[in-house]
Amino acid sequence: MARTKGSKNKNSAEVPMYTSLPTEEKLFVLANLIIDRIIEDQQTGGKLLRQVVEQGDARLRST
Repeated sequence: MARTKGSKNKNSAEVPMYTSLPTEEKLFVLANLIIDRIIEDQQTGGKLLRQVVEQGDARLRST
């Protein structure tokens, strides 16, 4: 059976590749990502925190 003229195969569940968010929502998403990463780091022994502190100390010593 043929399709009716002008009909198209559409996927209504298609997710857009890019999204537009207001600045406040972008900051909220970014803050949540950072918080999730900190929690994950604390659960695995704090390796990331030690690296950040060491790099900060090295920068302070070099100035």
